[in-house]
Amino acid sequence: MQTPTIRPPHAIIVGIALALAAGNLQADEVTDAIDEGVSAYKSGDLSEAANQLNYAAGLIGQQKAEAVKAVFPDALSGWEASEIESESAGGMMGGGISANREYAKGDAEVTIELVMDSPMLQSMMGMINNPSIITMNGGKLIKIQGQKAIYNGDEDRPELTLIINNNAMFTLKAGRGTALDDLKAYAEALKLDKL
Repeated sequence: MQTPTIRPPHAIIVGIALALAAGNLQADEVTDAIDEGVSAYKSGDLSEAANQLNYAAGLIGQQKAEAVKAVFPDALSGWEASEIESESAGGMMGGGISANREYAKGDAEVTIELVMDSPMLQSMMGMINNPSIITMNGGKLIKIQGQKAIYNGDEDRPELTLIINNNAMFTLKAGRGTALDDLKAYAEALKLDKL
């Protein structure tokens, strides 16, 4: 049996750069930073190589933060929606991407928060996959768009949590007096196919 070849890290970096170049991608800040990182690595300047590759990763994170805005629903009939705020979280919340949007109709309010690609989601996955922990904390398991969701709170302040694809967590919070049905309607309106 043949032993698999283990590629050194620089081979992976060069492979990524070659794949990007082979795809005839138009040069942009991301590919420029990757090219500069590979060049610095080849010349032995490991600090600069790491800086450039981290910069490229940060730019990609910003692009992903912008792209996740598409998953948020439009305001439902009679409601108004705020602008979507998103950012690549870096050190906050263990890294990843965060985004949120607020919706209002008279005194009723719904806030949708998204955390994506964060290591903290692993602990949440353990909880959502263990119904006894959920019920001990007063929560209930329900289904939203065919996905497991946790319902917490009470009728005055309901809250829903959905974890999608093991890497995206939505938290939907209702303001005082906002009906659970309104919260569920927004959860059902999430454009999960855009993740």
